[in-house]
Amino acid sequence: MFSLLLTVATIAAGTPAAVNTAKPPSNPHIEVRVDTAHSQIIVTAGPFNLPAMDPYMDMSEMDKTPNEVMRFDWPVQGYMRGFSVVVRDAAGDTLPPDVLHHLIGVNFDRRQLVYPAVERLFGWGAETSPVVLPSSLGVPLHMGEHLGMYAMFHNETGHDIAAAYLQLTILYTPSKGNHVLAVMPFYVDVNNVIGGVTTFDVTPGKSMHSYEFELPLSGKLVGIGGHLHDYGTMVELQDATTGKVLARLKANRDDNGHVEGVGRFIFGFNSDALALEAHHPYRVVAEYDNPTGDTIKDGAMAHINGAFVPDDMSQWPKLDLNDPLVKKDIATLPIMSDMKGSGSQSAASGSRSRRSAKSASPQAGNAKMSDMPMSPMDHMNHVPSPGSKPDSLRGTPRP
Repeated sequence: MFSLLLTVATIAAGTPAAVNTAKPPSNPHIEVRVDTAHSQIIVTAGPFNLPAMDPYMDMSEMDKTPNEVMRFDWPVQGYMRGFSVVVRDAAGDTLPPDVLHHLIGVNFDRRQLVYPAVERLFGWGAETSPVVLPSSLGVPLHMGEHLGMYAMFHNETGHDIAAAYLQLTILYTPSKGNHVLAVMPFYVDVNNVIGGVTTFDVTPGKSMHSYEFELPLSGKLVGIGGHLHDYGTMVELQDATTGKVLARLKANRDDNGHVEGVGRFIFGFNSDALALEAHHPYRVVAEYDNPTGDTIKDGAMAHINGAFVPDDMSQWPKLDLNDPLVKKDIATLPIMSDMKGSGSQSAASGSRSRRSAKSASPQAGNAKMSDMPMSPMDHMNHVPSPGSKPDSLRGTPRP
């Protein structure tokens, strides 16, 4: 799951440029079930009608299909420590993973660390592996917190899927009787636009893009991961006062410059973790190197996701629902008002980039997925337990 806190960044990296998506019907059902014996929460949504899609349709069509948020309440007092996602047909058979382009989880009751926007809690892409944190770590959640999730599908199976069901299985640790270190999402983008899109143009040759920010409270980064689109070379975190590079994440690219993945960096805990000061200027910087000679419209994204341990959780910025930017953020997440829900039992977010072989043209660009990059839990799979001995990953760049 450490790779999750670091990865939603990578869910969109190298997103296929030739994918169409299907909008879920307006009347799916959502069910939340708690399995206390296995400390699992199973969220099932559907049915979704997924017509077969033209694989050659430009991915910019995704912007014309609104993501509709399926709302549910967090049903336990405890910590989220992992999750997995599958899509099944009406017979219960598992569908190919790339039928689900992405799934994003939202916490409507908590603010992001850097931006005045609601928290993106988890993320899933076609190649995301199940996420599991050590039992001593978790993202804190209170019973009754208002959550939601939204999905985009692209059905390239060659046939219509009349009834698909999305199943999200969340691992949790109960608060009672357990000592758990709270780990929070960290996200910063070189071009974040609340309520808008984070993509930007890729000009010919080398170009640099950056954004300066401050944190409202101090804490430690235990690990980070990055996200870049094709022709991105690196993204790094700097001290904006001294210019010192705190971490550099390099893109893994093929011979044509297509990004196949972005590095992650595991600092570790205690003295190994990267201490960040409150109200101190930091900078996220990205580099692109576009050899095509043409400007690629909206072809780039660049951000860093991570796992952040606050020094004092009580200082976490409060979510102000009257803040115009928060309102704008929520307004871009249309709610499925007719979603039917039910609950049962005791209670009422590492992805690799994909590029379609059919979409080699850089001019096709990538989708403007303004909500994709907000879930740091993707990169937490490789996080060591607090107090453990240094391992081979700590302080070591990961390809």
